[in-house]
Amino acid sequence: MGLAGRLGAAFFLMGAVAWSQPPRSRSANIPVTFSNQIVRIFQQHCLVCHHPGDIGPFSLLSYPEAAFRAASIKAQTQARQMPPWKPVAGHGEFLNERRLPQRQIDLIARWVDEGAPEGDPSQLPPPLVFADEWRLGPPDLVIEPQSDFTVPAQGGDVYRCFSLPSGLLQSRQVKAVEVRPANRSVVHHVLLFQDALGISALMGQAGDPQPGYPCFGGPGFLPTGILGGWVPGNLPQTLPEGVGISTPAGVRVVMQVHYHPNGVPQSDRTRIGLYFARETIRKELLILPLLNTSFVIPPGASSHTVTASLVTPAFLTARLIAIVPHMHLLGRQIRVEATARNGQRRPLIFIDDWDFQWQDSYYYKDPVLVTPGTRLDVTAVYDNSSANPRNPNNPPREMRWGEQTTDEMCLVFLAYTLE
Repeated sequence: MGLAGRLGAAFFLMGAVAWSQPPRSRSANIPVTFSNQIVRIFQQHCLVCHHPGDIGPFSLLSYPEAAFRAASIKAQTQARQMPPWKPVAGHGEFLNERRLPQRQIDLIARWVDEGAPEGDPSQLPPPLVFADEWRLGPPDLVIEPQSDFTVPAQGGDVYRCFSLPSGLLQSRQVKAVEVRPANRSVVHHVLLFQDALGISALMGQAGDPQPGYPCFGGPGFLPTGILGGWVPGNLPQTLPEGVGISTPAGVRVVMQVHYHPNGVPQSDRTRIGLYFARETIRKELLILPLLNTSFVIPPGASSHTVTASLVTPAFLTARLIAIVPHMHLLGRQIRVEATARNGQRRPLIFIDDWDFQWQDSYYYKDPVLVTPGTRLDVTAVYDNSSANPRNPNNPPREMRWGEQTTDEMCLVFLAYTLE
């Protein structure tokens, strides 16, 4: 109901005569249907994940699919759980924010309250076409293991590295990397390293019939570069104009996959898509981890704070391109701030409802200038109580940094360029 309609209702409740009620606004009189309004909201904000074969657990392409879940869609959008966008407004300005405007949330609620009508199918917009499984379109280069890796049903988490030849005959600049796990039910995260010396090709264990080699804690060699990675909820992004990642000719890409067994034997063959620059690259993308590995979270603590910080060198001026916070199952909040030498503080990101299943790489609308001597601070809050339904331990136990899903982390990756 529009403003005029709400005022009219208020007058009526106060005893005004019926003829004094202003007429309803034109928009309030237009029926809300799937074919006319709702499908357009879904196309703009939802279908990128909610189509067959992607991260969404169900499709919303058609009216029957949407109508079946209408009540849940209303509840999730009103609670701002969907579409998933974790950063709190006012703590960094990011590209591709997935926030529904309040007017669209209200329109979905009205559609559901009025029985979720389909409307006239002739009003449907042209359907979105997901012709290829790659979000960014067909990659310039696809790299994958030669065969599937079998994840055991039980036991601890598995870290497996796959040394993959790139086949590059000349150096290239990478603008985007897309990681496609074949089996998201067991893939915890993926990290991509560059091996220009070919050391990883010699690694492995004799008699191991599976592709790749065990690599708990790291790839087992000193990488010559980092290409990127993937965590649940992560969507690929293209780097800003003039920024790229150098990949030399003949480089091997080492893909470290962290698998988390789920009780049933599973197979996976995660693939990597590389997209090369078409423009002149002026700046190299660099990665800085900001972390604390020495914390202890006591059992039963419902709001335990862990911090990490560093001060940038006095000779370094940089621009932050993107930020990637990372915690595990006990994480509840994470905040990153920058404080310049003159005392000026700038929020870089704040997530007040951490969810391990919805992590992302957050790219700034405008790269953030970091001047020499700036202090970068991370403040992370964890819930290690029995009241936390995500706590992997019952009763809770002391938690420390570790590589297992059931351990914890306090980690932020900062992607930047040098001025």
